[in-house]
Amino acid sequence: MKKTSSVFQTGIMSFQHMFAMLGATMLVPILSGMSVPTALISAGLGTICFYFITKRKVPVFLGSSFAFLPALISIVGGGEYGIGTPEWSQRMACVSIAIILAGLVYIIFSFIIKAVGVQKIKKLFPPIVVGPVVIIIGMILVPKTFWNNIIGNYDQAFGWGYSEAWKQWTAAGVTAISMILINAFAKPKSFLKVIPILLGFIIGYAYSACIGLVNIEFSGDIVIFQQASETFSFYGADGFGSLDPDMLISAILMIVPLAMVTFMEHLGDISANSTVCGQDFMIDPGLDKTVLGDGIATMIGGALGGPANTTYGENTAVLAITKNYNTKNIFIAAIMAVALGIFVPFSEILLSIPSPVVGGASIVLFGMISASGLRALVDGKVDFGNSKNILVVSITLAIGLGLGAMSLAGDITGSNVFKIMIGNIEISPLAIATIVAIILNLIIPDENRKKSSASSEE
Repeated sequence: MKKTSSVFQTGIMSFQHMFAMLGATMLVPILSGMSVPTALISAGLGTICFYFITKRKVPVFLGSSFAFLPALISIVGGGEYGIGTPEWSQRMACVSIAIILAGLVYIIFSFIIKAVGVQKIKKLFPPIVVGPVVIIIGMILVPKTFWNNIIGNYDQAFGWGYSEAWKQWTAAGVTAISMILINAFAKPKSFLKVIPILLGFIIGYAYSACIGLVNIEFSGDIVIFQQASETFSFYGADGFGSLDPDMLISAILMIVPLAMVTFMEHLGDISANSTVCGQDFMIDPGLDKTVLGDGIATMIGGALGGPANTTYGENTAVLAITKNYNTKNIFIAAIMAVALGIFVPFSEILLSIPSPVVGGASIVLFGMISASGLRALVDGKVDFGNSKNILVVSITLAIGLGLGAMSLAGDITGSNVFKIMIGNIEISPLAIATIVAIILNLIIPDENRKKSSASSEE
């Protein structure tokens, strides 16, 4: 009986991890015009590969990367071309090649890290660099979730106006408050303590159904293979068989350089994951292994016609809330994601989860990520009496959060004037903040070292 209970709890916790990544992983293909089931399958298979490449030691889920979203929308068309049409197939073939090459860049990075040594990489990421970067990861995502999942949905799907905005806000509020109350008042060793996120989704979904936010439409297909002629049409004559050289080059130039951005985000996520779990995953199993796993997962996404994959902060937040760091839960969650992607009705049910429910859960999850950044500063015993430390942290936060706010303004207005752009490529505020933090840490002299040097000379 005890064993049965243990298996049940493992299944529920794994399901919770899968739920945490669902909103973001599905949102990328929805916004870009790609296949949602394929994105789920790609995320699941990529996570399974990552699990074994990292020697089953790192509890990280990989899902659709938002860093690639502007480029994907520009190339695939953001839903302008129907999945399976000749135009879509041709564009998807170019995207597929570009994403595979982006994954290859990751693999090259992993070999460089292995040759140089992780210690040299770690010197670039002391607590005064890692802490504020992890804080920024959460704080950049929070306002985006308000806009993408709550405010920006007033007139979507059902054509509601602002007079019925209370439905969006209350659905998000019920979801978030449910998670908070369950986590706060459940007994420390009770089963409820480890599934507050899943229960929050269920309660939020039930409330949304009661007020008319839930709308389920079934296509009648059972498995994705029934849609293969459309979903994988880019492998046919309309796709790889008729590649446009100019479109391919444009896709490569827009997508491949973004591997540099996601590499920075990967470092922040692995640092946050290490802080939450109390283990240095950059040392064991090694940063080269985690980067290699990320690269392979991205190549799988490209090969199947899904988005590029990357490590997910949402699942790090689940670890922080539940304090259960068993990698087996992530592995089972990945299998569940593949199953949900294959069976179309499950995907259609998941697509019916209202955006405000995802937004309400994200408020809690992203806040936990930022809290993990504060923990990194506390655990690292950062001395804020030292002017170097306070300068690095304050400037990094100011730049990251400031550029993040500008980027959101660009998303809302549809203008790139608010964003840092190189050609058609937006440079992530997180990547810029990370680079600034590293440079400041290297060039600003340490007051304590100055004092100790002066003392030794006397």
